[in-house]
Amino acid sequence: MREIHIRQMRYDDARAKLEKEIEEAFVAGETTVDIVHGIGGGVLQKMAREYVNASDILREVPQFSNPGVLRAEILSPGKDTIKSWLRR
Repeated sequence: MREIHIRQMRYDDARAKLEKEIEEAFVAGETTVDIVHGIGGGVLQKMAREYVNASDILREVPQFSNPGVLRAEILSPGKDTIKSWLRR
């Protein structure tokens, strides 16, 4: 399982790192990631949760109980998601 550490980062930098590492985890065949956002003001936690919920290949693991970490399951992507990645 991969841990993605974004705590104490600026919003834009944290989002870019999250996107890059999620793609790397998917390509590596990993099935779960822990997004370490910290507890602070909640800005990074909100961004991470919104990113996971908007993604076609991620699903939040709701029973995970660490307040500074969001656990997400990596799902198989749909055909449209794969096509959009190949165009990058």
